[in-house]
Amino acid sequence: MESLLKNTNAYKLLSARKGSLRHAYLLLFPDGKNLRKMLRVFAPLFFAADGVASGAEDTAAEKRIAALIEKESFADCLFFPEEGKKFTVENAAAVEEECSLRPVEGERKLFVIGDFSEATKEAQNKLLKMLEEPPESVSFLLGATSSFSVLPTVLSRVEKLEIPPFSVEEITAYLKRNVPGITNAEAALCAGSSGGIAGKAYDLSTGGYFHELLNSAYDLCFSTVASLPALVRQCGETKYKKELLSLLKIIFFDAAMYKMRCDGMRSGSENAADERIKKISSEYSYGSLLKAQKILTDAEKQLYFNGIFAQILEISVSKIISLKNG
Repeated sequence: MESLLKNTNAYKLLSARKGSLRHAYLLLFPDGKNLRKMLRVFAPLFFAADGVASGAEDTAAEKRIAALIEKESFADCLFFPEEGKKFTVENAAAVEEECSLRPVEGERKLFVIGDFSEATKEAQNKLLKMLEEPPESVSFLLGATSSFSVLPTVLSRVEKLEIPPFSVEEITAYLKRNVPGITNAEAALCAGSSGGIAGKAYDLSTGGYFHELLNSAYDLCFSTVASLPALVRQCGETKYKKELLSLLKIIFFDAAMYKMRCDGMRSGSENAADERIKKISSEYSYGSLLKAQKILTDAEKQLYFNGIFAQILEISVSKIISLKNG
């Protein structure tokens, strides 16, 4: 994860500004599972300004600080709230009290806060005064999965940087490095169905759900009008709703690629194509395979706007079944 984060434009930008960073940043990162990890990776950049660690290369002091921050045990880098909890008025009051104290080791004290998108309005307002008039030695690094619930007054006091979802290729490589025994095809499918969220791809590949989810996706692909309702009832209970739709779309994408004998299949090369991909490819025209992907894209949009998953799934797969041999 660290290598992925250090390759982002946001990290490169802040790294280039080492020694002249602004007093407050809000980093938007859609991967809630790894949000705190992201903040721990970015936080050491703030300590190149105080003479403890400076220069283009990581010094011994900088490496020491980074190691302590990774453990959340560096005296001048304070994390709020406790992991797994929401930032509250009480946390904001604790930040305010700490702001009045001088740094322990150098000239800078950093307050790291995440997930700020879950902070109460009262907590955000209490922190606002410190963001408006911070002591010269104080900086803030806020993390959030989105900015929708962050108060406009807070947004106006910070520099906002977005870390977009990672590419399929980046997550595939990440999974192959971090998940023992995962195949190229499994890594690519998990990455492709994760929406660019590395934490989600990792959970999917290690939680024992992937093969069950993939088999469910193929069962839906081969369903009939008669068998579909029972399958939808079975799949409707999964917590991986978005991922199931994504897997379905990948399957039909790969079937289209196989039909045209094109490179770029997500689930493997043409020569190693899953027999189920070959079967789907034989049952649909190329045009129908493209239409199936469009139907599933529309289904993802409906789910995003809080549509009823079972209903969306049944209607979408019914439409796809009607395209068979067409």
